[in-house]
Amino acid sequence: MTASLLLHTLRQRRLVIFWFCIGLFLYALLLMGLWPAYRDIIDFAAFLEGMPEFMRAALVGRGFDNPAVQRSGFYTYLGTEFASWLPFVMAYFGVWVGGGVIARAYGRNTIDLLLAHPITRERFLLTRFGAVTIGALVITLGSMIGLLIGSAAWVHDNPLAANDIVLVHVQLLLFSLATSAITLFIAALFLEPGRAYGVGALIIVAMYVVNLVAQFVEALDWLGYLSLFRYWRPLEQFATGEFLWMEALVLIGVTVVGTVLAVGVFRHRDIVT
Repeated sequence: MTASLLLHTLRQRRLVIFWFCIGLFLYALLLMGLWPAYRDIIDFAAFLEGMPEFMRAALVGRGFDNPAVQRSGFYTYLGTEFASWLPFVMAYFGVWVGGGVIARAYGRNTIDLLLAHPITRERFLLTRFGAVTIGALVITLGSMIGLLIGSAAWVHDNPLAANDIVLVHVQLLLFSLATSAITLFIAALFLEPGRAYGVGALIIVAMYVVNLVAQFVEALDWLGYLSLFRYWRPLEQFATGEFLWMEALVLIGVTVVGTVLAVGVFRHRDIVT
């Protein structure tokens, strides 16, 4: 039953996963292909340096504090055109698909039918979340392959190391799973699709705002640690070549805690469709 439920969930979301994957693959490829033209038109490092701190934090985040990033027009181009909005794409996937493993079935009045099979609620939820994990992995691979091919083909002045591209996408996958786990917990609490998606999206937006405020208000820097966006730092990976283990462990911890809480709530949740 577990395998069939996993395949059933993947079949339900196959088009979403496919188009997310193709979209990120093509965008990464296009972005690398456009770099030679942008390099001759815009000095991205100087452009960002002259920006107000608030806008620079919104576009690039904490990565601009790294001297290697400040000196490199390519890194700032990559940060503004790719890395800054990529977590929003995966957060959207996490809210929509992560929360949907419960909320979508509840909204379509099929959750009773699914739970009528000989499977515990814990296994039901973990299996469905396993399908979300596979979907996030496929989407992340699409972006990673596009960046690998594009960097090798068009970025010769500032080549990106293949292992750095891989490790940045490990960060991205962990970020996506953390947002999915949070929304899974929210969906287990509320069940109704509108409330589950709405509250999940509100939490993600609030985290982004909190992280943004923490970057330019020194007294509130501690608030940034409450945001998942604090732990998405791809430019530092590219600039230093060192994997951010602490950030990765935090994202893994959020995923585990969110999933455990979701299972605990869902196990005792009254479901009336």
